[in-house]
Amino acid sequence: MPRYFDIGSTVLLVVGYGILPEEEDRPIAYELKRAIGSRNDGDENRSGVVVSDMWMVNQEMAELFPAIAVGGPGVNAFAAQIYEGLPVAYTRDERIFVQCGSEGGKRAALWGMDQEATREAVEIFIKDGYLDRFLETVWRRRG
Repeated sequence: MPRYFDIGSTVLLVVGYGILPEEEDRPIAYELKRAIGSRNDGDENRSGVVVSDMWMVNQEMAELFPAIAVGGPGVNAFAAQIYEGLPVAYTRDERIFVQCGSEGGKRAALWGMDQEATREAVEIFIKDGYLDRFLETVWRRRG
């Protein structure tokens, strides 16, 4: 039986296409996917799916999904598309960036100046409540 992804409750976790982002950012995105799965209250439609930025920017339906870019604008075309329009929720030493829309936003970008800084951005997003607020906004809209 094919699996379907609900555009209102499946969060796309977008990593760059290429050897470095695939190797460095994809494992971080899977950690974020596990964190989302642990918050779904048993609803399998509430999940994260890791995709490449090339799929994201070339798939018309992608804009309907809530999405989080993992990796910065230099390695992630989706992050490059959205980061200028997203408020910075957290930054440290111009190395670590957590960007997410305000109430009602369904986009976020988590990145740093290197792999370790990107990992820290994702950890901060999870531990400091940004993920919970993001999911609450996204999932509340669907009831």
